Amino acid sequence: MRLSARLAPFVLLAALAGPAAASGSGSSSSASSGEQAPATRQERLTSAESFLPMPTLSAGVLQRHSTQGTIVIDMGLDVPDEALRRRAQLNAPRVRDALRTALATYSQIHYRDRTAPDPTQLTRLLQQSVDRTLGAPGARVLLVNIIYQRRQG
Repeated sequence: MRLSARLAPFVLLAALAGPAAASGSGSSSSASSGEQAPATRQERLTSAESFLPMPTLSAGVLQRHSTQGTIVIDMGLDVPDEALRRRAQLNAPRVRDALRTALATYSQIHYRDRTAPDPTQLTRLLQQSVDRTLGAPGARVLLVNIIYQRRQG
């Protein structure tokens, strides 16, 4: 009984110090050097209120009955109209599904292996799918990156 009474303060201190160290509330060299938390994805791309970042999308390039590679895109929507932007936010799952479908259509029908992806044609397909999903024009597709990863082997 005496031993447990002596260890109780240390056990309590260790139990309280663990979460504090994990949360980063203790003083460390990075906190004193003035580092800021990493910016959100939207803050890294633009500070515009009208910009809605979309998740990274990918689609397989299927030709001659085999997978030749993968097309990966980063993109967002510029929606200046507040009502349309609200509709796009509320319908985000449907918008993402339409974008995935348009990218898959491009990668399987329009894209040819060992060529550079055509941003004009890809943007046109993505724009048509967004306009159709939202029911009105006004949301502009902005491509950030287009990457083609060729299958090794």
